Amino acid sequence: MVLGVDFDNTIVSYENIFHRIAVERGLIPASLPTGKNDVRDFLRAQGRERDWTELQGYVYGPRMEDAQPFPGVREFFAAAVQRGLPVYIISHKTRNPVVGPAYDLHKTAREWLQAQGFFDPVRIGLSPGHVHFGLTRPEKVGFIKSTGCTHFVDDLEETFLEETFPPNVVKILFGRREAPQGLNSVQTAENWSEVSQIIFPNHK
Repeated sequence: MVLGVDFDNTIVSYENIFHRIAVERGLIPASLPTGKNDVRDFLRAQGRERDWTELQGYVYGPRMEDAQPFPGVREFFAAAVQRGLPVYIISHKTRNPVVGPAYDLHKTAREWLQAQGFFDPVRIGLSPGHVHFGLTRPEKVGFIKSTGCTHFVDDLEETFLEETFPPNVVKILFGRREAPQGLNSVQTAENWSEVSQIIFPNHK
């Protein structure tokens, strides 16, 4: 078994962060609902796609340190490492934001993983060499293939719908109760406890 896990919105939770920072920057009213998609939809409805894109770069760059891991994800990685299972973080992430300052998003992501204890041999013990960022979605899928993943966890169905995605890999859609129509042979997990039940069904 070789495990692969997406990064943004799968390992990292940005709950409320986009709203808080958008209010700080005067982009949205404080009364707007706090979900990331609420912020996105508000800005897009006003034709402010550039503001939304720049906000993403700012959050994924210098404000990355404000984000927290989803509950249970560090325990999942630790359990995999303790079992001797190869586990990889494989994400589609541009190196720099599309607009705005040229923050190094790969560097800030790795620094976040370091700060959260993923590379700490006592806490989790993930190898820094097991973190791969693809500049495009096909490149991400290429890493899934080259690392030999047998299972992959992702919050975006687009990854699994990519035409080059290997058909024999067990697909686990994170943060969903039900799979969207048209996505065959996918398992869903609303949280990391449910992911663990799928991967480690006999674990107590």
